[in-house]
Amino acid sequence: MGSDDVIEEMANDDEPNNTHNTNSNKFFEPNESKRLKPINGDHQNPVYGTAISTSNVVGNGNGNIEIGDNNHSKMMPSSDSSGLANGGGGGGSAATGEFNLNETNRIKRHSLTLKRGDTELSIDHGGMQRFLPTFMHFAFADREAEQLYQEYYSNEKRNDFKALIVIVIFVNLVLLGLHLLSSSWNHSDLSHQQLIILGSCLVLAVFLFILCLRRSRDALASRLWSLIPFALWLVMLVQIICDLCIFIGRPPEPSGSISWLLLYSYATYVIFPLRFRICCALSILMAILHSLFIITFATSTYMLANQIFANLIIIVSVNLLSTMSFFFYERQQRRAFLETRQSLETKLTLEEQSQEQERLLLSVLPKHVAAEIRQDLGAVVEGQFHKIYMSRHENVSILFADIVGFTAISSTCSAPELVKTLNELFARFDKLSDKYHQLRIKILGDCYYCISGAPEERPDHAVLCVHMGLSMVEAIKSVREQTKSTVDMRVGIHTGSVLAGVLGQRQWQFDVYSRDVELANKMESAGLPGRVHISEKTLSFLDGEFEVTDGDGASREEVVRLAGIKTYFITKIIKPYPEGTLDAMIQTEIPNITDECGETTKLNSDTTGDRYRQEDIKDPEVYKRRLHAELIHRDSEKNIAEHTDLLSLTFKNDDIEREYRESRDITSCISLLGLPFTLFIYLLAFVLIGPMRLHIYLTLVICLVLLTVKAFICTIPIICSSIPKPLAILSNAVQQKSWIRVTIAGSMITIWITAHIIVNVFYDSNLNTEYANLIVSGSTDRYHVANHVIALPQYLIFFCILGLLAITVLTRIQFLMKAAIIISLALIQCVLIYACLGYAFKVYRLINYQQLIHSRHNYVIIIITIVIGLIIINRQFELMTRRLFLWQKDIDQQKEMVADMRRKNEALVYNILPPHVAVHFLGKRKNDEELYSKSYECVGVLFASMPNFADFYTEESVNNQGLECLRFLNEVISDYDSLLSQPRFRDIFKIKTISSTYMAASGLNCEESDCSKSNNIIEKWSHLAQLTEFALTMKETLNGINKESFNNFVLRIGINQGPITAGVIGARKPHYDIWGNTVNVASRMESTGKAGCIQVVQETMEILKEFDFIFEQRGLVSVKGKGKLMTYYLIGKNK
Repeated sequence: MGSDDVIEEMANDDEPNNTHNTNSNKFFEPNESKRLKPINGDHQNPVYGTAISTSNVVGNGNGNIEIGDNNHSKMMPSSDSSGLANGGGGGGSAATGEFNLNETNRIKRHSLTLKRGDTELSIDHGGMQRFLPTFMHFAFADREAEQLYQEYYSNEKRNDFKALIVIVIFVNLVLLGLHLLSSSWNHSDLSHQQLIILGSCLVLAVFLFILCLRRSRDALASRLWSLIPFALWLVMLVQIICDLCIFIGRPPEPSGSISWLLLYSYATYVIFPLRFRICCALSILMAILHSLFIITFATSTYMLANQIFANLIIIVSVNLLSTMSFFFYERQQRRAFLETRQSLETKLTLEEQSQEQERLLLSVLPKHVAAEIRQDLGAVVEGQFHKIYMSRHENVSILFADIVGFTAISSTCSAPELVKTLNELFARFDKLSDKYHQLRIKILGDCYYCISGAPEERPDHAVLCVHMGLSMVEAIKSVREQTKSTVDMRVGIHTGSVLAGVLGQRQWQFDVYSRDVELANKMESAGLPGRVHISEKTLSFLDGEFEVTDGDGASREEVVRLAGIKTYFITKIIKPYPEGTLDAMIQTEIPNITDECGETTKLNSDTTGDRYRQEDIKDPEVYKRRLHAELIHRDSEKNIAEHTDLLSLTFKNDDIEREYRESRDITSCISLLGLPFTLFIYLLAFVLIGPMRLHIYLTLVICLVLLTVKAFICTIPIICSSIPKPLAILSNAVQQKSWIRVTIAGSMITIWITAHIIVNVFYDSNLNTEYANLIVSGSTDRYHVANHVIALPQYLIFFCILGLLAITVLTRIQFLMKAAIIISLALIQCVLIYACLGYAFKVYRLINYQQLIHSRHNYVIIIITIVIGLIIINRQFELMTRRLFLWQKDIDQQKEMVADMRRKNEALVYNILPPHVAVHFLGKRKNDEELYSKSYECVGVLFASMPNFADFYTEESVNNQGLECLRFLNEVISDYDSLLSQPRFRDIFKIKTISSTYMAASGLNCEESDCSKSNNIIEKWSHLAQLTEFALTMKETLNGINKESFNNFVLRIGINQGPITAGVIGARKPHYDIWGNTVNVASRMESTGKAGCIQVVQETMEILKEFDFIFEQRGLVSVKGKGKLMTYYLIGKNK
């Protein structure tokens, strides 16, 4: 492999055929048979387009990914299961839904501080790593990130390390047992020195195990944790030295303790919670010390050099195998670390955005309504009708306030200045509504109305409403002084019941409906400038806190007279606010702050809480703590135990198990290289210590070729980019399909075992004859036999252990299956020891010296011990792999949950404000006085009302106090809204609904430069033609509803075109609206029109005639503020 291939493959599991598996998580799938809640998907999301930008990802020609700066390799999460980075010639990243959760930010680092935004981490090519090949560079350049990773890695390895201590304790007991057996076998005295040393090792290992158990609870154990691995390594080294028998006066064999050395070398790499270079150094040091002891103390010269070189070859091979395993599992751990960092970064970003959306959302909709709508987004609607979000509230005070003299102001200032004045005034009203616990309902031009007592009931609702009205009258004085005009406020208040909620499916606005709301409106029109006009019902809730005088509203308003209610004006406050209200009781409990206008707001209010939560999220220290908690303080063992079977370790959930087995992993191909590699080492070492048997060498060479071909067929597509398609398909199948992976691995293991059996069978085939010839010649002393016979059968045991390690290196083979293969190979070897190698061991004993215990029995016990140790190690590997898989699924689910919340909030926000307007209010908090406005020159405006709906609406028990009437209205408005989803009406935007009146506009998404430069009427006013088509379609829709419901509702529509000013009143509680003469005339065209007709002025008619619309002249119509205007009725359109 190339120098960068392994590290790049660790970062990116590239498709062999350079294709990408891009999974789009759709919010919902369309279903023609059922109606779905719309999500206003017509507009792209401009807010999040720059939140997480696409990395500069390109293919490097080797099927790998290069990202950004060429001076550093970039560690990125793998695309195994999440598609976080896909390689290949095209490069790129997988998208998830509308928002690319799996894209990474291109961040230029200027410091080594771990902070938010660092979704990529550069690899450190300096320090000790510069002496290693590039593919062995793992450490992050960011020291703080690397330190956190090492803490995470150490924590993850804790349970694996406890398992290793158990293995060491078990080996220690076996060595003690072998020593006792050898004394009994040879009828010799026990070596007290060796018993003491092994006993001390046992006690130390048990103590280390206890420290590991108490690490999380004991401060001493936690401080000693960094020393525990070195202490255990020392125990393992002493065990190896003891097994060499140097403590009982016997010289060591050159092949002594190789079995334990192989096991411990492998365990040092893959289980020790240390960095690679330290693990490598400890393993090499153990091998060097072992070799030095042999060279120093060995007295046998029988093939001594050959055995030492064979030992070195075997030790080097096990270090290389261990390095391969280390890289495989280090890759998984670092990928999990990176994915957790990226997941947290994504979650924090989405949380910030969701908080901004939530703040904006809750400023317009009450919390319970927003929650209910969010929950239903994307859900299948059961039944014939759309769901209505409406609830009835009793004892609610309704306040209407109108600016008297507003027309005079509007005539003396420009439209932007007018919007600015209204914004400042209504922003002040919004602050007053917060202070007096009012819920602002809507702003209708120069009219402001709010309620108290809903959705949260308050017994002092009427008192608060009156205080609100009086404060509004005071607030208007500053506008009067500023504009040097006679502007004033007229306030009317009535108390009764309301139906509160939202109608339709787009541009939701919380509103209230009832006869009492109409009366409150009439109380305002029946009032006087500068006075607060209340009804008799409202007075009954004031509890004597205000002084009143007769209002005589019936003489000024016919509706008030017909209702037979008595009215009053507020003249004096008897109990000043907050005395006499509920605030007096909670004033001492909740600390308050004073905002920039001197108004008092509570610290635990929603908007304030959002601000502090956002500051917390953006705090680097909070980010570090959350990342630390995500990585370190997780109960991984409890989580994996709940999801897996205790014996087989398979997931209890069949779907998760299937997903795990079919998850893509390039290590499943690369790990196959371990089998031909160990067979090559087998052949190489056998040349040094094996008898010259042609059929043995021929068998090894043939099997080696077969294994090499199989392994490279699977791995070449990963290493090379230009390969035949069938090889790419096979490699991909091995990575993704468990049965193919198991079949190929099984066939390769079978070839390896077959070669090993043949070698064992024919190893001592001539030993009997050779030894018999020596007896005939009279040369039976061991020195003479040693010069003529090669008998080192123990190396076949070492080769078998290498094979067991190669099987252990294999990844994505189910634990029980791998354990069964390991046990099978071990049993085969034990049978071969007694069936085929008995004579070889007998000759070996003669050549060397009397063994402490019979060699065959000794090695059988060793094989059993090593098999038990490897099964424990494999179990820990399987647990780790499955734990990381579950972790990844959990991360994906968390991201999807946050993203789902974000998508729902976004849908709600975009159903309140246009997308380009929402951008202005998301991302940073706005002051109430901040203004958003924009002027348009070419806009169409439509008003459409059902004039006979007022007669249809009744508040009787038969229609649930009016709720069923509103349910019907909701159905009509929802059907109008659904028309806007059609591509032909893409330039039309719903502004709002006012009772049964539907207001829409066109041309708000057109660039002004395009409109002003274009002299072509068709290009300039195509959106107006769309708006007119929309009006005709609305009539057809209502006719269809009439047929289904046996009603006879008609539409009265007015359309006008021209310049307008669009803006938002109140930044904290934004209300989007449009103003101008064009809007006023469109409204008058509707109100002065005829039911069932569409009325326009002459200028509009002349434009629409260019689009083949047909009109008839109505004549001159009196329009308030405009005199008499020539108007026309739309008849239809030429086909």
